[in-house]
Amino acid sequence: MAAAMVNPSQAQNSAQDYLSPHNSVRAAVGVGAVSWSTRLQSYAQTYANQRIGDCKLQHSGGPYGENIFWGSGSGWKAADAVNLWAGEKSDYDYGSNSCAAGKQCGHYTQIVWRATTSIGCARVVCNNNAGVFIICSYDPPGNFAPKLAILLALATAAAMMNPSQAQNLPQDYVSAHNRVRAAVGVAGVSWSTTLQAYAQSYANQRIGDCRLQHSGGPYGENIFWGSAGKDWTAADAVNSWFSEKQDYDYGSNTCSAGKQCGHYTQIVWRASTTIGCARVVCNNNRGVFIICSYDPRGNFVGQKPY
Repeated sequence: MAAAMVNPSQAQNSAQDYLSPHNSVRAAVGVGAVSWSTRLQSYAQTYANQRIGDCKLQHSGGPYGENIFWGSGSGWKAADAVNLWAGEKSDYDYGSNSCAAGKQCGHYTQIVWRATTSIGCARVVCNNNAGVFIICSYDPPGNFAPKLAILLALATAAAMMNPSQAQNLPQDYVSAHNRVRAAVGVAGVSWSTTLQAYAQSYANQRIGDCRLQHSGGPYGENIFWGSAGKDWTAADAVNSWFSEKQDYDYGSNTCSAGKQCGHYTQIVWRASTTIGCARVVCNNNRGVFIICSYDPRGNFVGQKPY
């Protein structure tokens, strides 16, 4: 709220303001979420600064995938740019992997390019009332014409062949977390492949016993166990952790007597910006073990989550 009062345009052009609409579009076609890269942000900002004198819709020619936007006036924001690019979906035919005659859809296909895992964006208000220039950089870059249909088809086919896998994708964890965070006005988290790798490594250690035992690692951590007989999913785990909200008192920053609420407070911990999760079906009919790792970690004694 303070940021919005000081600078409304800045409050609508944060990293999360770019990530959220990108990941909503990607989730709609079953593609994993992208995360924010300060390296790409720096590249995008450097190029945006070069365009501040003219606001020209001219690509940088750099090594990354790239979407650019121009709008007259000074009020254009992150969501405006991403929504414009995503609007090209109506002109894209998946079957033929082509655009309608006389149309372009490369901005849309870059947004949903499955191999792209990170983005960084920048926005400048150009001199002499020339408008607003916005750029997003993507890594790895997309729009390799022969590959697009194959890459998206693989994502769809995987979901069709394995329903449980389709309910345990990165976006399933991210979306469930961000719904809880949004309910208390906390910015969303994004997916980290580093945290995912850590979570998977530890989940693999628990595959023999499904024991509810923490890893003791450097990240924040929520763990879940579900007994055999049900195909427990990402949403089940996050909902279980979220249910602790009823036992948490924000005013005193404490849990009800005999209760725990640290899983919930870790979900809504404001300083946590990235997560990575993993799920294993344990041996000998022992059930399902799910772990989510958080960075920066939360639940510091004496601090409120938000």
